[in-house]
Amino acid sequence: MKCKNCGVENDNNAHFCRNCGGNVFIDDNISPKRSFNPLLLVGLIIIVFLVAIGGVSAYIIYFDTSPVEIISLTNDGANVLENSELAKNMPQSEISEKVLAQAQSGVPIYKIGDGKGPVSVITAGVHGDQLNPSVAAMKIINYLDGRKIKGTVYVLPFTSPDALSKNTKLTNGVNLNQEADRPGTISYNVVQFAFNNHASAVGDFHETQVGKDPGQTTIMCTQVPTYASYQLATDMSSLSLDKQLTYLVAGITYDGAIEDELNLKGTPAVTPLVQVPGHGKVYQSSVDESFTQMLALLYVNGNLDSNDSYLKLANMDRDGL
Repeated sequence: MKCKNCGVENDNNAHFCRNCGGNVFIDDNISPKRSFNPLLLVGLIIIVFLVAIGGVSAYIIYFDTSPVEIISLTNDGANVLENSELAKNMPQSEISEKVLAQAQSGVPIYKIGDGKGPVSVITAGVHGDQLNPSVAAMKIINYLDGRKIKGTVYVLPFTSPDALSKNTKLTNGVNLNQEADRPGTISYNVVQFAFNNHASAVGDFHETQVGKDPGQTTIMCTQVPTYASYQLATDMSSLSLDKQLTYLVAGITYDGAIEDELNLKGTPAVTPLVQVPGHGKVYQSSVDESFTQMLALLYVNGNLDSNDSYLKLANMDRDGL
């Protein structure tokens, strides 16, 4: 066996050269060292990148939701399911059960978001015989629950649980929508809550009976002193395709109303109404219309955004592709 270093002939079983001492043993079973393949590294990087993207996307879709809390405005509670019309039309879900349970001890507030802006406040059930906005508010709660939104949304589906449970307009003989300027009333507390939480849009949702004033589906607003009320109603109307009813100065035509008292404080507020054949009944078409108005408020105020790619991804498990 020749030495590969100096060429001197050695015995076939020699491991080292007798001349130079170099290693002359060659094992045919030892494979030559392979050269580095850069394409393999690139492929591994791509795989790791795709796995990381998939993991982040999965987290956003299935886990990144806005925080939810259920609180009470006051301790004026009642079992609203004593009203059979509400009971048979209430959305069935875990979040519905939690809100209904809270209503028994006080005026429930469903909060989704981190408390920061844009802040929307949705109220319904100021009049206890106007059931369709309350059902729509529970529907909007079920729509929002488990979603990722911008800012914060507060929903008060049962502003007067006692009146709703009895299916009566007044609360202990009081029209709450004429008493929002009187301390101690539920409607006054609603105004203070929206103002103190820096609401940028408030909707106090009602219904109106055919033949009454205004007697048609509309969005009421004022221009003075808070012009943003008029702008909010205008933008909502463009989405919901409802008519707009504008009054010049807040606190005159509807003195003591939640909308007017908030506008007098500089908080943009509107009163959307849906037409019904009569109060005290739930009509699915009226519920759907009130729900659409609520969605319009959330889109106009920026809590929902159909053009936001991150929100689209985060809510893909709710909305699909």
